[in-house]
Amino acid sequence: MKKILCYGDSNTWGCSPRDSSRYDEKTRWPMVMGLILGADYTVIEEGLNGRTVLNFSPVETMANGIEYISSLIVNYVPVDIVIISLGLNDVFISEDVTPGEISDGVEQIIDIIRENHASAGCSTPWIIIMSPSGFNTGIEGFTFFELKINKLKCLPESYRNLCSEKNCSFFNASDYVTGSEIDGSHLEQGSHKLLGEKIAEFILSGPE
Repeated sequence: MKKILCYGDSNTWGCSPRDSSRYDEKTRWPMVMGLILGADYTVIEEGLNGRTVLNFSPVETMANGIEYISSLIVNYVPVDIVIISLGLNDVFISEDVTPGEISDGVEQIIDIIRENHASAGCSTPWIIIMSPSGFNTGIEGFTFFELKINKLKCLPESYRNLCSEKNCSFFNASDYVTGSEIDGSHLEQGSHKLLGEKIAEFILSGPE
């Protein structure tokens, strides 16, 4: 049985753009992925609304991607695959943060995961860095977010370079899905299902 840990934000958690409720297990992309992969895989969902890569929250440890991974990963070691799906909130929370700084934060998360496996005498998991889905510019007033959207568009290349340096795999969610026309960032049901299908195909194809 292979274990897949999905470490992400509200789109990993399954937040509906319509009412902020959580999609059911037949809809959320990690669960769709797991259904396609079949009984040889078990999926661990660790998504949280508002989670960032960088440690922006002074009070909510679970929302700080770097800070929280250390206490989280010890509960699951060993895992076979880790999908890190973060970065969107970093872009929109901070005016000053750059794609490079976000990528550097993801590098810290990668190192923590690997160090925990090494210290436990376990094999290093296959780590997949998933860049965020595209932002839907069809929403009213999207020009207010234009600078942040442009920064978001730079994130995939930064993540791709990181994966090359750290021997991880890169998956660009924005190649397949875009946020809802309601809020621009959260995925509709159909997008969750498509994303789950595509990441399952990616996993079944094996590491690059």
